[in-house]
Amino acid sequence: MKKIVPKLKKIRLTHLFKIGHLSREIIFAILCCCFIGLTILLIPIGIRFDFSRNQAYSLSGATKKIIQKLDKPVSLTFYVTSELPTRLIPLKTEVIDLLNEYKKINNSKIAVTVVDPKKDPKKEAEIKQLGLPELQFSQLEQDKYQVTNAYFGLGITYQDKKEIIPQLTDVSNIEYNITSLIYRMTKKEFEKIGIIGVPQSADPQNDSYYAFKTVLFQQYEIAPLTIETTEETPIDKNNKLLIIIDDSATTYDEVQLSKLKKYAEDGGKIIFFIDGVKVNESLQTSSSSANLSGLLRDFGIHLEPNLVLSSSAEYVNFGNSVFQYLTPYPFWVKSTDFNTKTGYFANISQLTFPWTSSVTPIKVPGVATEVLAATSKQSWEQRGTFELNPQNIPQPLTKNVKSFALVAQSAIGKKGTVVVVPTSRFVDGKYLSRTSGNIEFAFNMIDNLASSGALSGIRSRATTFQPLPELPQSQKELFKYVNILLLPGLLALYGTIRIMKRK
Repeated sequence: MKKIVPKLKKIRLTHLFKIGHLSREIIFAILCCCFIGLTILLIPIGIRFDFSRNQAYSLSGATKKIIQKLDKPVSLTFYVTSELPTRLIPLKTEVIDLLNEYKKINNSKIAVTVVDPKKDPKKEAEIKQLGLPELQFSQLEQDKYQVTNAYFGLGITYQDKKEIIPQLTDVSNIEYNITSLIYRMTKKEFEKIGIIGVPQSADPQNDSYYAFKTVLFQQYEIAPLTIETTEETPIDKNNKLLIIIDDSATTYDEVQLSKLKKYAEDGGKIIFFIDGVKVNESLQTSSSSANLSGLLRDFGIHLEPNLVLSSSAEYVNFGNSVFQYLTPYPFWVKSTDFNTKTGYFANISQLTFPWTSSVTPIKVPGVATEVLAATSKQSWEQRGTFELNPQNIPQPLTKNVKSFALVAQSAIGKKGTVVVVPTSRFVDGKYLSRTSGNIEFAFNMIDNLASSGALSGIRSRATTFQPLPELPQSQKELFKYVNILLLPGLLALYGTIRIMKRK
């Protein structure tokens, strides 16, 4: 190797390519032409590198599998007005890039078209029949608010089926919305899911479960489930998954509990959103009336009759119409401690557990239980007597501060699965912040359990909020004063050195 390096140094490229007789200007011009030609040749290839966390700007593996398995062509038509508000121009480029990514995965089955309906009256009439609306966007320009009418939606066509996404401005869910519609349109049949406890509301604006139910009904055949009290009628095994939410009104007798147990032992999947302690809107507590604790113990999970508090808490608005204040509320626990070995936490950075109990894995023959999510180590609990008023919450003893398990999963036999989330408000939109990944986590579980994870991990496309790790108070104080004193200290040191040199 040592002999080769000196020889390489002696090689002159001008002699090698026999261009030594040419002037520097001509050589430079030739190199520029070669560079431009190579660039033009590489344009169709479209190489991209995504160094963002979890490759947030690349299509997920689940999307690629769905697109690669297409047996018939799918047409993606992006209806967008040429004259857009300034803030939407970068988003337009991002959407077009995303659609082209779909085409690259399966070039023979994906067709991408960009259309300006305002330039083609026939197209505009066509999309109005599809139900794609013209949107209004307001922006501040030259100290004046201006309203612009524009199209910014997507049409998807598969054989004789047509679907639309009226507005593509929700960056975080663009990929999920497109892929889920393609998956639904190309699917031969839908998995059936039985639900207990999800409230029905005629007015979507007043339905706090609207976001959860909208996506659920898009992807699955949903049927409200009633478990018969007669032993002759078992739970329908065509239900790929049961979702049971504690609604404070439903109780179960021995026959119904036995049917739930038999369903899980025969390979069924169940997700429980259940309270260990009930909390009403007036912050009054009562024992949970769902009487499912014994069944959960048979599944290797003990639901504790407690309420968990944590220093890692969501901010909650308290007060009345006259006076309100925002404060961290320890009973609304934030969790970032996840079991990432499962596929449930793709693109999930934070979960919120309003008025949650804890769960404890217990040993049961034939059952394997694991913890999926836990609190930070700066957490404690209340039992028996509960003080929920944020101004009167007593501070815990140091010996009682520890981590608590918040979500547990049990494998029953060979195929049965039970997941317990110890708060009934987990997917209730009234209690979720923008940084919470509760809905995404719920659908990752549902996708994995009901449809073998066909859509799991693609709900959130944009980079997500990354909370700071929990630090002891002493460490927080250290960072605080270092930040305050470091720069003035360096300037003082520099000034002192300069003065000493002058002397």
